[in-house]
Amino acid sequence: MVKIVGYSHFWIALGALCSALATMHAYAPLALQDVSTWGIATAIGLGTGVLYTLQRRIKWARMPQNMPVDRRQFIERWFEWVMGIWMIGGLIWLVIFWDGLLPWLTALAGGWPVLLVLLALVSGYASNPFLNQGNGWRDVSRMKLPVIAIAWGLATVWVPGVMSGEGPWEVNLIVRAIAQSTFIAGLTIPFDVRDLQIDPVAMNTVPQRIGQRRAAMIALLLILLSGCFFMVAGNAVAPMVAGACAIPWVVYGRSARDEWLYSIILDGCLIVQGFVIFFY
Repeated sequence: MVKIVGYSHFWIALGALCSALATMHAYAPLALQDVSTWGIATAIGLGTGVLYTLQRRIKWARMPQNMPVDRRQFIERWFEWVMGIWMIGGLIWLVIFWDGLLPWLTALAGGWPVLLVLLALVSGYASNPFLNQGNGWRDVSRMKLPVIAIAWGLATVWVPGVMSGEGPWEVNLIVRAIAQSTFIAGLTIPFDVRDLQIDPVAMNTVPQRIGQRRAAMIALLLILLSGCFFMVAGNAVAPMVAGACAIPWVVYGRSARDEWLYSIILDGCLIVQGFVIFFY
């Protein structure tokens, strides 16, 4: 199960979809009844799946020694199949939501500086033509965590918010994106703890600098801080419940290295938002 939903990036894509739904639900409680809401959310989910799969493939090609053996073997065997499924999903999406594509792109164009930042972050994460030796943002000292966090904040809050009608420079939307970035930063640190033995020392991840137990404390503080930001933004029950669900697993992750904890449980905390908005 871990390999099917985790290594294929289906689970993280579903988490991105649920995060986008939670954003749109916060601004319009009846948004789930609108077909366009699902078009926006599935676009973000599919895009996340495609990008994660591509970035893992690039990492596998550049530095296979920095990947767990079972994940490396999965990519070697199943990359083409997984990527093919994402492509089919993208084609189906285009057929269903083609009419909404131009209005959504036009809305995003209004915040083009932010959109350019997002595109630079996600396209150059694993391999960046502007850096030496094809290195990506993740290879730059101390850059891995902020790049992931900011990209997620923009992709799952700012993008769906703007596509669904919020202004690209609306203060509340920006606060909510900051809250999401802070939450993702806290959720990502346990993954860096897991990867202590395989990440190059030059990456200078948080646990590499201060140790895994203190890193877990930073992760908890970031999740709590994200809750404060979400409270300021308002209408944020879903992400706050997700944060509450993540806290005990971040604590447990100080000593656990089981793949199900990371690929299923921690990533699954993002999916919790979907359940909350359906039943709250």
